[in-house]
Amino acid sequence: MSKGDGPPKLRCDCAAVFDNAPSLAQHIRQTGHMKTKWCATCHRLFPKPDSLEQHKKTAAKHKNGQNVSKMPNTSPSKSQTSKSPASTSKPAAAIKTPSVASSKPVAAAKTPKTPKVSEDVKGTKMIQEKVPKTPTKGVVKSSSQIVQKSPPAVVIPAAPAMVMSSDILIKYPWASKSEDPKLLPALKLHCHDQGRLQEQGYHTGNSTSRKAIKSGFATFLATPARINGVARHKAIAVDCEMVGIAGGKDELALLCAVDLFSGEILIKSLVLPLVAVKDWRTKYSGVTAAMMNAASISGEALDGWPAARAKLFEFADADTILVGHSLNNDLKVLHISHNRVVDSCILVAEAVFGKRNRLGRQWGLKALSQDLLGATIQSSKKGHDCLEDTLASRELVLWCLKQPEELEAWAKKALVQYEIEKQKRMERQKAKNQEMAKQKQKQRQKELEMSSSSTYNSMMDDGLSILNDPDLFPPGYDPWSD
Repeated sequence: MSKGDGPPKLRCDCAAVFDNAPSLAQHIRQTGHMKTKWCATCHRLFPKPDSLEQHKKTAAKHKNGQNVSKMPNTSPSKSQTSKSPASTSKPAAAIKTPSVASSKPVAAAKTPKTPKVSEDVKGTKMIQEKVPKTPTKGVVKSSSQIVQKSPPAVVIPAAPAMVMSSDILIKYPWASKSEDPKLLPALKLHCHDQGRLQEQGYHTGNSTSRKAIKSGFATFLATPARINGVARHKAIAVDCEMVGIAGGKDELALLCAVDLFSGEILIKSLVLPLVAVKDWRTKYSGVTAAMMNAASISGEALDGWPAARAKLFEFADADTILVGHSLNNDLKVLHISHNRVVDSCILVAEAVFGKRNRLGRQWGLKALSQDLLGATIQSSKKGHDCLEDTLASRELVLWCLKQPEELEAWAKKALVQYEIEKQKRMERQKAKNQEMAKQKQKQRQKELEMSSSSTYNSMMDDGLSILNDPDLFPPGYDPWSD
């Protein structure tokens, strides 16, 4: 719970804040956060899982749901009907329980109330529970023996997305509208291993990767585990723009996310920095203070990196493959640890140097887009276009998957060019070292000459002082006469 003006707010472990219990409940259903401490029936949050278990054992709502009738189903006789407390009601109290083949639900004298479903999941299909095999006839003797079914599970769809419009395709003509999801197996094969991710500064959740990130790993959160019945995207391209804060650190200012296969724009939003901005880096980020103020006033900006991370978690889970160019920097400002990654920067570098070898260099998004896609990006004087960069990294990964032979041919040329440039760098460095050695030699020679001159002058001064000292010679003797 967070204190402040107005009603108390509810806070998730991921730092997202909600105004009411239904909003928090929806967030928990979508992400799986705190599900071991949340009672979905009562909409209550407990401090620890043991408290929730105790609540389920003692609360009346849960105890009523545990009383299940086990009476044999036989046709009631007149005597049974007259003696039963239920005989005063209409004959409808006698229930015929359907067999497994029947699709009708079990009728009961009283139906337990089903928990309310939030507005954003109304209209979704419910998962019907299978009816166990029971005798075909039975008598309900009391309300405590009514057969009650647990509330049906709800299939929660992914949050709505913006489909790639024709205007976007006109602005980015090199962007593909949609791709065959059959590329997913090939994409999975190109996910980088733990060693490579840690080498490139990714936070994968263990102590080794924490060393790659000097500070702030305590705020990192893993993508939520997959939940049965909750639809999430298979692969998402992500890009962020950052601004500078105290200490030269980065702070998230803009987030874009696009479905890798369908091209749907999932997120395109400014993100309010949580600390004072020292440098807006507009030349690269494309973000200005005026833009951020306007988005803040209109309520269109996400409230800090925790809200941006929670928004991304609406579309992604632990099984989702995240795609990007130097994605480690983006996940760092989002404070996310993730293991299933395809980084276009690593993907191309491994094609040049090999998967098991050290990556001698990395190529920028702008250069690769021009060389491999024939697309000109990052040409605006107003700064980078975050959506353009997201689509470009998406296209690069798709191109590498669909054009392995062309990628191999480009990689061979790139390796030859790299070796030529490496040789030139070595020669330049050698010449520079030689020039520095000559300069040091000249400096030592100059210092030696100055030292010799100083010694001679000192000796001359000592000789003159001796000749001019009257105490060293007899009276009337002139030393200069010799």
